[in-house]
Amino acid sequence: MKVPLVIVVLISLFSQLANAGPQRIASVNLCTDQYLLLLADPDTIATVTWLSQKPKSSYYYERALSIPLNHGEAEEIIAYAPDLVLAGFYTAGTTTRLLQQLGYRVELFDHPRSIAQVREQLRRMGELLGRRARAEGVVSAMDERLAGVAVQPAADAPTLMQYAPGGYTVGRDSLVGDIIFHAGWRNQAADAGVTGLGIVDLETLLLIAPLALIDSPLAPDAYSFAEQMLRHPVLKKSTRPKFTVTVERKLWICGGPMVVDALITLRKARESIEKELSHSVIERGMVTHE
Repeated sequence: MKVPLVIVVLISLFSQLANAGPQRIASVNLCTDQYLLLLADPDTIATVTWLSQKPKSSYYYERALSIPLNHGEAEEIIAYAPDLVLAGFYTAGTTTRLLQQLGYRVELFDHPRSIAQVREQLRRMGELLGRRARAEGVVSAMDERLAGVAVQPAADAPTLMQYAPGGYTVGRDSLVGDIIFHAGWRNQAADAGVTGLGIVDLETLLLIAPLALIDSPLAPDAYSFAEQMLRHPVLKKSTRPKFTVTVERKLWICGGPMVVDALITLRKARESIEKELSHSVIERGMVTHE
């Protein structure tokens, strides 16, 4: 018995639709913006957050320039009739709860605490968008770059610590902490008892005395009052921290393959500082010998 051609065509169409993935996707979080802009076809993105067009915080801001923006309000999102809403666990909570109550499909993403979790989230986003192969390609390219630059800190590796506005810092159990580790630095935040996110006051910072501090401002030359802690006179007068390493915030504020660029920045800084310290030791030895 032959199957009528029209039935074959309909089956094929239904199969294509089933595998096409969502077609009106809304994101209400900067970090889900980044995954979406990276992996989705542009014509399937209904809206992204206003932060996605900020060059200092959004790595893929150029891709967002032609996409409608939202401020995380439920009324805005409903107007786009999305078939998938992407959000973070800790942002736009009222909006996401209301959308869920109204029957919209909402998928929540936590902030990754390691490079391995970035990999997992890329794959999950690929699944949600119906772009599994594209996500695997991104992961493979990221892993290939990592293989050439990621290391583990030596026992005598120099010490580094992030010191963000308000005295916030991070330990090993964080994305930034994992990047610090794989760039070959020892994270001095561990000496302050910080494993994830924590606060270290200025006195404790001077006591544990990391060799270098990470400076990752929201925007160059645009420091808030809290960020002025990095320019405190006491820090300028102390012998340690001796160095400041600048990392663009958009490289690691969210997950994505750009975290490799943050790692490379930290590794190059470490190698440069180690070389400078080595030369200083040699010069002091020559002076002593003379």
